Amino acid sequence: MFSPTTLFEYETKEFSWTDRHLAALERLNRVARGDVLRPTVSGSKHALQAAQYVGVVRLGNYTIQILPKMYRNTTDETQRPREATRNLLYLLEHAAQLSIRENALAPLLRRDMDWFEILTRLFVSHLMDEWQRGACRSYQIVEDDLPVLKGKWRIAEQLRHPERKHVFAVAYDDFTADNKLNRVFRFVVERLWRLSRDADNRQRLGELREWMSEVTLLSSVTVTDASPALLTRLNQRYAPLLNLARLFVDNGALQLAAGDLTSFAFVFDMNQLFEAFVVNFICRHRDEVLPPNLTDCELLPQARGATRYLARVGGKPVFHLKPDLAFRRGGQFPLLLDAKYKQLDPVRGSRRVLDSDFQQMYSYSQRYCCQRVLLLYPQTTDVPQPPTPFRLVDSGGTVVLATVDLREELWKPKERGRLAERLRKILKCGGQP
Repeated sequence: MFSPTTLFEYETKEFSWTDRHLAALERLNRVARGDVLRPTVSGSKHALQAAQYVGVVRLGNYTIQILPKMYRNTTDETQRPREATRNLLYLLEHAAQLSIRENALAPLLRRDMDWFEILTRLFVSHLMDEWQRGACRSYQIVEDDLPVLKGKWRIAEQLRHPERKHVFAVAYDDFTADNKLNRVFRFVVERLWRLSRDADNRQRLGELREWMSEVTLLSSVTVTDASPALLTRLNQRYAPLLNLARLFVDNGALQLAAGDLTSFAFVFDMNQLFEAFVVNFICRHRDEVLPPNLTDCELLPQARGATRYLARVGGKPVFHLKPDLAFRRGGQFPLLLDAKYKQLDPVRGSRRVLDSDFQQMYSYSQRYCCQRVLLLYPQTTDVPQPPTPFRLVDSGGTVVLATVDLREELWKPKERGRLAERLRKILKCGGQP
């Protein structure tokens, strides 16, 4: 077994890929609809280049871990993967609404586990704790043929089979753990047991397989099957576990559904992850983040319930506009926010933002009659300050560019407080009427 190779986003590292590796990468990139890893040649040496995806890619015995450049500017290269992994998990905790306990995470980071194995350990440990507290049980209607009457007698079914004189066709309620929620967990446990290479993880997953033997093992599960609608007032404590299971099923659809276990990828698009983190962080910490001029606003992620569009075709709206976060006060929109995980071009002067991004913000301003649109980027070392606000022609509106630094130790309360304060200042500037 080979030790994991760590790449940071857009980094290139030497890797002796073969034709078999190329075929696997092509298949993974095609299903992901983007370049997860790009095979390159530098001189006579083969290499792999990371792109906008972060996660874990497995090619046979090789494991490649791709991490975001979210670590302190330190010369200690051995510490960078741990800091980046910790920050990445913190982003996931907010973006996917997970429950990641610091006391459970610290020992895993000390073992230098790749973060797929870390997520697996967090899932299996949490599920084992909940199962020991008492498996989630619910009443399920069971149809069966029994020698005694139990529950409801299915007379129509009985008449269709007069030869079964010695049994009754019945339907009854059974208080069982074999329900839809646990079937999702059982499916994820089975697939993780097949994919994990960590001995402790496999042992715990093996124990869970035995504990959950009464639960039906489905051949496939989609993110629709793992809908939050499975949660009720009685099983709400399973919400974080279901969110993590959805993460494995949704973002891991390629890996968990594939039959070839010699190669798989569990990856996330940093663009989507950054957007979801910014929105959920503001919504979750609105008391600390929102300035006084926005505290009375309703926060609408993806402009939910207030979607606008640019045109109609055959009477149907097309080219829908969905800013990442809309601030609504009554029928007015004092501020719209869009997060872009891109690097502002340091050599373009005042025009560091891409034309397509700016045109999108202009459309937001016009269709929402919004005087302030905020475009938020991650902070990088070579772009210390974004350009001054852009004043839109005719409407008098403004597009404000700002950056937020995610390279700090976000798992620490002090650093989270600094992030909240930074966002508060940004929103105050971008949200003035």
